[in-house]
Amino acid sequence: MDFPVWLVDHVTAPMLIPAVAIPHVIVAMFAVGGGILLADLVARARRDGREEALRLLRRQTRAFMLLSLVFGAVTGVGIWWTIGVASPETTRDLIRIFVFGWAAEWVVFVVEIVSLMAFYHLWDRVTPREHAILGWIYAGAAWLSLVLITGITAFMLTSGAWAPGAGFFTAFFNPSFVPQTLLRTGAALVLGALGLGLMLSLQRGAEGDRERMIRRLSLGGLAGMALLWVGAAAYFWTLPDPARLNLIRAPILNAMMAAALASGFVVLAALAGGFLTGLRWLNPPLALLVLLAAAVGVTAGEFLREAARKPYRIERQVFSPGFRVAGADAIRARGLAAASPWLRAGMAAGGSSAEDGARLRLGEAVFSHHCAACHAHVGYNGIVPIVRTWTPELIGETIRNLSRANPAMPPWVGNEEERDALVAYLSRFAQGRVAE
Repeated sequence: MDFPVWLVDHVTAPMLIPAVAIPHVIVAMFAVGGGILLADLVARARRDGREEALRLLRRQTRAFMLLSLVFGAVTGVGIWWTIGVASPETTRDLIRIFVFGWAAEWVVFVVEIVSLMAFYHLWDRVTPREHAILGWIYAGAAWLSLVLITGITAFMLTSGAWAPGAGFFTAFFNPSFVPQTLLRTGAALVLGALGLGLMLSLQRGAEGDRERMIRRLSLGGLAGMALLWVGAAAYFWTLPDPARLNLIRAPILNAMMAAALASGFVVLAALAGGFLTGLRWLNPPLALLVLLAAAVGVTAGEFLREAARKPYRIERQVFSPGFRVAGADAIRARGLAAASPWLRAGMAAGGSSAEDGARLRLGEAVFSHHCAACHAHVGYNGIVPIVRTWTPELIGETIRNLSRANPAMPPWVGNEEERDALVAYLSRFAQGRVAE
Protein backbone atom coordinates (compact mmCIF):
# COMPACT_ATOMS: atom_id res chain seq x y z
CA MET A 1 0.00 0.00 0.00
CA ASP A 2 2.96 2.32 -0.57
CA PHE A 3 1.74 3.81 -3.84
CA PRO A 4 -1.18 5.97 -4.97
CA VAL A 5 -4.06 4.44 -6.91
CA TRP A 6 -4.46 5.43 -10.54
CA LEU A 7 -8.16 5.02 -11.19
CA VAL A 8 -9.41 4.76 -14.79
CA ASP A 9 -13.13 4.27 -14.45
CA HIS A 10 -15.15 2.32 -17.04
CA VAL A 11 -11.90 0.66 -18.16
CA THR A 12 -9.95 -0.39 -15.01
CA ALA A 13 -6.47 -1.86 -14.96
CA PRO A 14 -7.59 -5.37 -16.09
CA MET A 15 -8.66 -3.82 -19.40
CA LEU A 16 -6.16 -0.99 -19.68
CA ILE A 17 -3.08 -3.20 -19.38
CA PRO A 18 -4.25 -5.79 -21.98
CA ALA A 19 -5.19 -2.96 -24.37
CA VAL A 20 -1.48 -2.15 -24.59
CA ALA A 21 0.01 -5.54 -23.78
CA ILE A 22 -1.93 -7.82 -26.13
CA PRO A 23 -1.01 -6.02 -29.40
CA HIS A 24 2.59 -6.05 -28.18
CA VAL A 25 2.44 -9.77 -27.33
CA ILE A 26 1.03 -10.62 -30.77
CA VAL A 27 3.70 -8.63 -32.62
CA ALA A 28 6.46 -9.87 -30.28
CA MET A 29 5.44 -13.48 -30.90
CA PHE A 30 5.38 -12.79 -34.64
CA ALA A 31 8.88 -11.32 -34.30
CA VAL A 32 10.09 -14.51 -32.60
CA GLY A 33 8.39 -17.09 -34.80
CA GLY A 34 8.78 -15.04 -37.96
CA GLY A 35 12.47 -14.59 -37.20
CA ILE A 36 13.01 -18.34 -36.87
CA LEU A 37 11.10 -19.12 -40.07
CA LEU A 38 12.63 -16.23 -42.01
CA ALA A 39 16.15 -17.34 -41.06
CA ASP A 40 15.28 -20.86 -42.22
CA LEU A 41 13.86 -19.67 -45.55
CA VAL A 42 16.84 -17.43 -46.26
CA ALA A 43 19.36 -20.13 -45.35
CA ARG A 44 17.63 -22.60 -47.68
CA ALA A 45 17.41 -20.08 -50.51
CA ARG A 46 21.11 -19.25 -50.06
CA ARG A 47 22.03 -22.94 -50.05
CA ASP A 48 20.06 -23.63 -53.26
CA GLY A 49 21.11 -20.42 -55.02
CA ARG A 50 17.51 -19.25 -55.62
CA GLU A 51 17.99 -15.56 -56.40
CA GLU A 52 14.32 -14.82 -57.09
CA ALA A 53 13.39 -16.26 -53.72
CA LEU A 54 16.04 -14.11 -52.05
CA ARG A 55 14.60 -10.99 -53.69
CA LEU A 56 11.18 -11.88 -52.31
CA LEU A 57 12.62 -12.57 -48.88
CA ARG A 58 14.50 -9.28 -48.81
CA ARG A 59 11.22 -7.41 -49.27
CA GLN A 60 9.68 -9.60 -46.56
CA THR A 61 12.56 -8.80 -44.22
CA ARG A 62 12.14 -5.04 -44.63
CA ALA A 63 8.46 -5.16 -43.66
CA PHE A 64 9.23 -7.64 -40.89
CA MET A 65 11.96 -5.37 -39.48
CA LEU A 66 9.77 -2.25 -39.46
CA LEU A 67 6.87 -4.01 -37.78
CA SER A 68 8.81 -5.92 -35.14
CA LEU A 69 11.32 -3.24 -34.18
CA VAL A 70 9.20 -0.09 -34.40
CA PHE A 71 5.78 -1.28 -33.25
CA GLY A 72 7.23 -3.86 -30.88
CA ALA A 73 9.57 -1.39 -29.19
CA VAL A 74 6.95 1.35 -28.79
CA THR A 75 4.32 -0.95 -27.30
CA GLY A 76 6.94 -2.56 -25.07
CA VAL A 77 7.66 0.83 -23.50
CA GLY A 78 3.88 1.35 -23.27
CA ILE A 79 3.56 -1.81 -21.17
CA TRP A 80 6.11 -0.52 -18.67
CA TRP A 81 4.30 2.80 -18.40
CA THR A 82 0.90 1.15 -17.99
CA ILE A 83 1.87 -1.43 -15.38
CA GLY A 84 3.89 1.19 -13.52
CA VAL A 85 0.84 3.36 -12.94
CA ALA A 86 -1.79 0.60 -12.70
CA SER A 87 0.14 -1.97 -10.61
CA PRO A 88 3.09 -0.14 -9.01
CA GLU A 89 3.50 -2.53 -6.06
CA THR A 90 3.64 -5.55 -8.34
CA THR A 91 5.97 -3.80 -10.79
CA ARG A 92 8.38 -2.94 -7.98
CA ASP A 93 8.44 -6.56 -6.81
CA LEU A 94 9.08 -7.89 -10.31
CA ILE A 95 11.96 -5.46 -10.80
CA ARG A 96 13.53 -6.39 -7.47
CA ILE A 97 13.15 -10.15 -7.83
CA PHE A 98 14.16 -10.32 -11.50
CA VAL A 99 16.71 -7.53 -11.82
CA PHE A 100 19.21 -9.98 -13.35
CA GLY A 101 16.54 -11.24 -15.78
CA TRP A 102 15.58 -7.74 -16.88
CA ALA A 103 19.23 -6.82 -17.42
CA ALA A 104 19.74 -9.98 -19.49
CA GLU A 105 16.59 -9.26 -21.50
CA TRP A 106 17.79 -5.75 -22.38
CA VAL A 107 21.15 -7.14 -23.54
CA VAL A 108 19.35 -9.71 -25.66
CA PHE A 109 17.06 -7.01 -27.05
CA VAL A 110 20.07 -4.98 -28.19
CA VAL A 111 21.43 -8.09 -29.91
CA GLU A 112 18.04 -8.51 -31.62
CA ILE A 113 18.05 -4.94 -32.95
CA VAL A 114 21.64 -5.02 -34.17
CA SER A 115 21.46 -8.47 -35.76
CA LEU A 116 18.14 -7.84 -37.53
CA MET A 117 19.33 -4.51 -38.95
CA ALA A 118 22.59 -6.13 -40.03
CA PHE A 119 20.65 -9.02 -41.56
CA TYR A 120 18.72 -6.59 -43.76
CA HIS A 121 21.31 -3.90 -44.53
CA LEU A 122 24.19 -6.32 -45.17
CA TRP A 123 22.08 -8.53 -47.42
CA ASP A 124 24.47 -8.40 -50.40
CA ARG A 125 27.57 -7.20 -48.56
CA VAL A 126 28.57 -10.36 -46.71
CA THR A 127 29.05 -13.94 -47.79
CA PRO A 128 25.98 -16.20 -47.98
CA ARG A 129 27.21 -18.15 -44.95
CA GLU A 130 27.75 -14.98 -42.88
CA HIS A 131 24.33 -13.68 -43.90
CA ALA A 132 22.63 -16.91 -42.84
CA ILE A 133 24.47 -16.73 -39.50
CA LEU A 134 23.16 -13.20 -38.92
CA GLY A 135 19.63 -14.49 -39.47
CA TRP A 136 20.09 -17.27 -36.93
CA ILE A 137 21.66 -14.88 -34.40
CA TYR A 138 18.51 -12.74 -34.60
CA ALA A 139 16.25 -15.79 -34.35
CA GLY A 140 18.14 -17.11 -31.32
CA ALA A 141 18.16 -13.73 -29.55
CA ALA A 142 14.44 -13.23 -30.18
CA TRP A 143 13.62 -16.67 -28.79
CA LEU A 144 15.85 -16.09 -25.75
CA SER A 145 13.98 -12.84 -25.11
CA LEU A 146 10.73 -14.82 -25.14
CA VAL A 147 12.20 -17.30 -22.65
CA LEU A 148 13.33 -14.56 -20.26
CA ILE A 149 9.99 -12.74 -20.31
CA THR A 150 8.08 -16.01 -19.95
CA GLY A 151 9.97 -16.96 -16.79
CA ILE A 152 8.96 -13.65 -15.21
CA THR A 153 5.31 -13.65 -16.26
CA ALA A 154 4.93 -17.33 -15.36
CA PHE A 155 6.16 -16.54 -11.84
CA MET A 156 3.20 -14.21 -11.32
CA LEU A 157 0.83 -17.18 -11.66
CA THR A 158 2.94 -19.97 -10.15
CA SER A 159 5.44 -18.64 -7.63
CA GLY A 160 6.28 -22.22 -6.62
CA ALA A 161 8.87 -22.63 -3.88
CA TRP A 162 9.92 -18.97 -3.95
CA ALA A 163 9.74 -16.94 -0.73
CA PRO A 164 11.21 -13.54 0.16
CA GLY A 165 14.95 -13.96 0.34
CA ALA A 166 15.09 -16.79 -2.20
CA GLY A 167 17.25 -16.39 -5.29
CA PHE A 168 16.53 -15.38 -8.87
CA PHE A 169 16.64 -18.89 -10.28
CA THR A 170 14.10 -20.22 -7.74
CA ALA A 171 11.64 -17.60 -8.99
CA PHE A 172 12.54 -17.92 -12.67
CA PHE A 173 12.31 -21.71 -12.94
CA ASN A 174 8.82 -21.83 -11.44
CA PRO A 175 6.31 -24.67 -12.03
CA SER A 176 4.71 -23.22 -15.16
CA PHE A 177 7.92 -21.93 -16.79
CA VAL A 178 8.46 -24.91 -19.11
CA PRO A 179 4.77 -25.30 -20.13
CA GLN A 180 4.45 -21.58 -20.84
CA THR A 181 7.71 -21.56 -22.80
CA LEU A 182 6.45 -24.42 -24.97
CA LEU A 183 3.08 -22.75 -25.39
CA ARG A 184 4.51 -19.35 -26.32
CA THR A 185 7.15 -20.81 -28.63
CA GLY A 186 4.41 -22.73 -30.44
CA ALA A 187 2.18 -19.66 -30.69
CA ALA A 188 5.15 -17.65 -32.00
CA LEU A 189 5.79 -20.17 -34.78
CA VAL A 190 2.09 -20.13 -35.72
CA LEU A 191 1.91 -16.32 -35.83
CA GLY A 192 5.22 -16.18 -37.71
CA ALA A 193 3.98 -18.65 -40.33
CA LEU A 194 0.66 -16.87 -40.79
CA GLY A 195 2.19 -13.38 -40.82
CA LEU A 196 4.84 -14.27 -43.38
CA GLY A 197 2.21 -16.18 -45.35
CA LEU A 198 0.07 -13.04 -45.51
CA MET A 199 3.07 -11.07 -46.79
CA LEU A 200 3.73 -13.72 -49.43
CA SER A 201 0.10 -13.62 -50.54
CA LEU A 202 0.58 -9.95 -51.41
CA GLN A 203 3.57 -10.72 -53.68
CA ARG A 204 3.39 -11.60 -57.35
CA GLY A 205 5.59 -13.78 -59.55
CA ALA A 206 8.11 -16.47 -58.62
CA GLU A 207 5.31 -19.02 -58.28
CA GLY A 208 7.65 -21.94 -57.69
CA ASP A 209 9.58 -20.15 -54.96
CA ARG A 210 6.44 -18.94 -53.24
CA GLU A 211 5.03 -22.47 -53.41
CA ARG A 212 8.08 -23.86 -51.59
CA MET A 213 7.93 -21.07 -49.00
CA ILE A 214 4.24 -21.57 -48.25
CA ARG A 215 4.72 -25.28 -47.71
CA ARG A 216 7.75 -24.66 -45.49
CA LEU A 217 5.95 -21.96 -43.48
CA SER A 218 2.93 -24.21 -43.08
CA LEU A 219 5.14 -27.03 -41.80
CA GLY A 220 6.68 -24.65 -39.26
CA GLY A 221 3.23 -23.50 -38.22
CA LEU A 222 2.04 -27.09 -37.75
CA ALA A 223 5.07 -27.80 -35.57
CA GLY A 224 4.10 -24.69 -33.61
CA MET A 225 0.56 -25.99 -33.13
CA ALA A 226 1.94 -29.24 -31.71
CA LEU A 227 4.16 -27.34 -29.25
CA LEU A 228 1.27 -25.03 -28.35
CA TRP A 229 -1.13 -27.83 -27.47
CA VAL A 230 1.45 -29.82 -25.54
CA GLY A 231 2.36 -26.67 -23.63
CA ALA A 232 -1.28 -25.77 -22.99
CA ALA A 233 -2.06 -29.22 -21.58
CA ALA A 234 1.00 -29.13 -19.31
CA TYR A 235 0.18 -25.55 -18.33
CA PHE A 236 -3.32 -26.47 -17.18
CA TRP A 237 -1.86 -29.38 -15.22
CA THR A 238 0.56 -27.10 -13.32
CA LEU A 239 -2.02 -24.45 -12.42
CA PRO A 240 -2.66 -23.93 -8.70
CA ASP A 241 -6.09 -25.15 -7.59
CA PRO A 242 -7.55 -21.61 -7.19
CA ALA A 243 -6.46 -20.71 -10.73
CA ARG A 244 -7.95 -23.90 -12.17
CA LEU A 245 -11.17 -23.21 -10.27
CA ASN A 246 -11.31 -19.68 -11.71
CA LEU A 247 -11.06 -21.04 -15.25
CA ILE A 248 -13.76 -23.63 -14.70
CA ARG A 249 -16.37 -21.67 -12.78
CA ALA A 250 -16.45 -18.28 -14.57
CA PRO A 251 -18.74 -18.19 -17.66
CA ILE A 252 -16.70 -15.46 -19.35
CA LEU A 253 -13.54 -17.54 -18.98
CA ASN A 254 -15.37 -20.59 -20.33
CA ALA A 255 -16.22 -18.46 -23.38
CA MET A 256 -12.57 -17.40 -23.67
CA MET A 257 -11.42 -21.03 -23.58
CA ALA A 258 -13.98 -21.90 -26.26
CA ALA A 259 -12.74 -19.00 -28.43
CA ALA A 260 -9.12 -20.11 -28.03
CA LEU A 261 -10.02 -23.71 -28.93
CA ALA A 262 -12.11 -22.70 -31.94
CA SER A 263 -9.40 -20.40 -33.28
CA GLY A 264 -6.91 -23.25 -32.85
CA PHE A 265 -8.94 -25.57 -35.08
CA VAL A 266 -9.37 -22.85 -37.73
CA VAL A 267 -5.64 -22.17 -37.77
CA LEU A 268 -4.81 -25.89 -37.82
CA ALA A 269 -7.05 -26.42 -40.85
CA ALA A 270 -5.48 -23.46 -42.66
CA LEU A 271 -1.91 -24.63 -41.97
CA ALA A 272 -2.74 -28.16 -43.05
CA GLY A 273 -4.25 -26.75 -46.24
CA GLY A 274 -1.13 -24.66 -46.87
CA PHE A 275 1.14 -27.66 -46.42
CA LEU A 276 -0.94 -29.93 -48.68
CA THR A 277 -1.97 -27.48 -51.40
CA GLY A 278 0.67 -24.74 -51.33
CA LEU A 279 -0.46 -21.57 -53.09
CA ARG A 280 -3.84 -22.93 -54.15
CA TRP A 281 -5.54 -22.02 -50.88
CA LEU A 282 -3.77 -18.70 -50.33
CA ASN A 283 -5.15 -15.25 -51.13
CA PRO A 284 -4.81 -12.01 -49.13
CA PRO A 285 -8.34 -11.90 -47.61
CA LEU A 286 -8.20 -15.53 -46.48
CA ALA A 287 -4.65 -15.19 -45.16
CA LEU A 288 -5.70 -12.09 -43.19
CA LEU A 289 -8.76 -13.83 -41.73
CA VAL A 290 -6.69 -16.79 -40.55
CA LEU A 291 -4.13 -14.46 -38.99
CA LEU A 292 -6.95 -12.63 -37.20
CA ALA A 293 -8.28 -15.97 -35.94
CA ALA A 294 -4.85 -16.69 -34.48
CA ALA A 295 -4.80 -13.22 -32.89
CA VAL A 296 -8.18 -13.98 -31.28
CA GLY A 297 -6.70 -17.16 -29.82
CA VAL A 298 -3.70 -15.30 -28.39
CA THR A 299 -5.98 -12.58 -26.97
CA ALA A 300 -8.20 -15.17 -25.29
CA GLY A 301 -5.15 -16.95 -23.90
CA GLU A 302 -3.74 -13.74 -22.42
CA PHE A 303 -7.07 -12.92 -20.76
CA LEU A 304 -7.22 -16.44 -19.33
CA ARG A 305 -3.70 -16.13 -17.92
CA GLU A 306 -4.46 -12.79 -16.30
CA ALA A 307 -7.86 -13.82 -14.91
CA ALA A 308 -6.59 -17.14 -13.54
CA ARG A 309 -4.24 -15.30 -11.14
CA LYS A 310 -7.03 -13.76 -9.08
CA PRO A 311 -7.16 -13.02 -6.17
CA TYR A 312 -3.42 -12.43 -6.63
CA ARG A 313 -1.25 -10.26 -8.80
CA ILE A 314 1.68 -12.45 -7.76
CA GLU A 315 0.60 -15.82 -6.43
CA ARG A 316 0.76 -15.97 -2.61
CA GLN A 317 2.76 -12.72 -2.52
CA VAL A 318 0.60 -9.75 -3.60
CA PHE A 319 -3.20 -9.57 -3.61
CA SER A 320 -5.01 -8.00 -6.57
CA PRO A 321 -5.64 -4.63 -4.83
CA GLY A 322 -1.86 -4.28 -4.41
CA PHE A 323 -1.31 -5.13 -0.73
CA ARG A 324 1.02 -7.91 0.32
CA VAL A 325 -0.31 -11.23 1.55
CA ALA A 326 2.13 -11.21 4.47
CA GLY A 327 0.93 -7.77 5.57
CA ALA A 328 -2.82 -8.35 5.26
CA ASP A 329 -3.36 -9.04 8.98
CA ALA A 330 -1.41 -5.95 9.99
CA ILE A 331 -3.46 -3.78 7.62
CA ARG A 332 -6.67 -5.31 8.95
CA ALA A 333 -5.66 -4.49 12.52
CA ARG A 334 -4.79 -0.86 11.70
CA GLY A 335 -7.27 -0.22 8.90
CA LEU A 336 -6.66 0.75 5.30
CA ALA A 337 -6.60 4.48 6.05
CA ALA A 338 -3.84 4.06 8.61
CA ALA A 339 -1.83 1.87 6.23
CA SER A 340 -2.05 4.14 3.19
CA PRO A 341 -1.22 7.86 3.23
CA TRP A 342 -2.61 8.07 -0.30
CA LEU A 343 -6.02 6.88 0.85
CA ARG A 344 -6.03 9.53 3.59
CA ALA A 345 -5.05 12.17 1.05
CA GLY A 346 -7.96 11.11 -1.15
CA MET A 347 -10.38 11.43 1.77
CA ALA A 348 -9.13 14.92 2.57
CA ALA A 349 -9.51 16.20 -1.00
CA GLY A 350 -12.68 18.29 -1.20
CA GLY A 351 -16.20 17.38 -0.25
CA SER A 352 -18.45 18.18 2.68
CA SER A 353 -17.18 18.03 6.26
CA ALA A 354 -20.51 16.72 7.52
CA GLU A 355 -20.53 13.21 9.00
CA ASP A 356 -22.37 11.62 6.07
CA GLY A 357 -20.10 13.39 3.58
CA ALA A 358 -16.97 12.24 5.40
CA ARG A 359 -18.24 8.67 5.56
CA LEU A 360 -19.01 8.64 1.84
CA ARG A 361 -15.57 10.06 1.05
CA LEU A 362 -14.02 7.30 3.14
CA GLY A 363 -16.18 4.71 1.34
CA GLU A 364 -15.17 6.08 -2.06
CA ALA A 365 -11.48 6.06 -1.10
CA VAL A 366 -11.75 2.49 0.21
CA PHE A 367 -13.46 1.43 -3.02
CA SER A 368 -10.62 2.98 -5.05
CA HIS A 369 -7.93 1.21 -3.00
CA HIS A 370 -9.59 -2.15 -2.32
CA CYS A 371 -11.98 -2.74 -5.23
CA ALA A 372 -11.11 -0.60 -8.27
CA ALA A 373 -8.17 -2.80 -9.29
CA CYS A 374 -10.81 -5.17 -10.70
CA HIS A 375 -14.13 -3.26 -10.65
CA ALA A 376 -15.17 -0.11 -12.49
CA HIS A 377 -18.31 1.71 -11.44
CA VAL A 378 -19.98 1.12 -14.79
CA GLY A 379 -18.14 -0.70 -17.55
CA TYR A 380 -15.81 -3.67 -17.36
CA ASN A 381 -16.80 -5.76 -14.30
CA GLY A 382 -18.88 -2.77 -13.17
CA ILE A 383 -19.95 -2.68 -9.53
CA VAL A 384 -23.18 -0.74 -10.16
CA PRO A 385 -24.92 -3.56 -12.08
CA ILE A 386 -23.69 -6.07 -9.48
CA VAL A 387 -25.10 -4.32 -6.40
CA ARG A 388 -28.17 -2.76 -8.03
CA THR A 389 -30.63 -5.15 -6.37
CA TRP A 390 -28.67 -5.74 -3.15
CA THR A 391 -29.66 -4.55 0.31
CA PRO A 392 -27.14 -2.77 2.58
CA GLU A 393 -27.11 -5.89 4.78
CA LEU A 394 -26.18 -8.11 1.84
CA ILE A 395 -23.47 -5.67 0.74
CA GLY A 396 -22.05 -5.60 4.26
CA GLU A 397 -21.94 -9.38 4.67
CA THR A 398 -20.44 -9.84 1.22
CA ILE A 399 -17.66 -7.38 2.04
CA ARG A 400 -16.97 -9.11 5.36
CA ASN A 401 -16.69 -12.48 3.57
CA LEU A 402 -15.22 -11.38 0.23
CA SER A 403 -13.03 -14.40 -0.43
CA ARG A 404 -15.84 -16.76 0.59
CA ALA A 405 -18.39 -15.00 -1.60
CA ASN A 406 -16.05 -15.30 -4.58
CA PRO A 407 -12.71 -17.16 -4.45
CA ALA A 408 -11.36 -14.81 -7.12
CA MET A 409 -11.63 -11.86 -4.70
CA PRO A 410 -9.06 -11.10 -1.99
CA PRO A 411 -9.99 -11.13 1.71
CA TRP A 412 -11.35 -7.95 3.23
CA VAL A 413 -8.55 -6.10 5.02
CA GLY A 414 -10.28 -2.96 6.23
CA ASN A 415 -11.63 -2.35 9.72
CA GLU A 416 -15.30 -2.13 10.69
CA GLU A 417 -15.47 1.64 10.23
CA GLU A 418 -14.14 1.31 6.70
CA ARG A 419 -16.50 -1.56 5.95
CA ASP A 420 -19.47 0.55 7.10
CA ALA A 421 -18.26 3.43 4.96
CA LEU A 422 -17.93 1.17 1.90
CA VAL A 423 -21.42 -0.21 2.55
CA ALA A 424 -22.80 3.33 2.66
CA TYR A 425 -20.98 4.25 -0.53
CA LEU A 426 -22.10 1.15 -2.48
CA SER A 427 -25.66 1.40 -1.12
CA ARG A 428 -26.01 4.65 -3.07
CA PHE A 429 -25.85 2.55 -6.24
CA ALA A 430 -28.16 -0.18 -5.01
CA GLN A 431 -31.85 -0.43 -5.91
CA GLY A 432 -31.59 2.45 -8.39
CA ARG A 433 -30.84 5.11 -5.78
CA VAL A 434 -28.21 6.83 -7.94
CA ALA A 435 -28.42 6.97 -11.71
CA GLU A 436 -25.54 5.56 -13.68
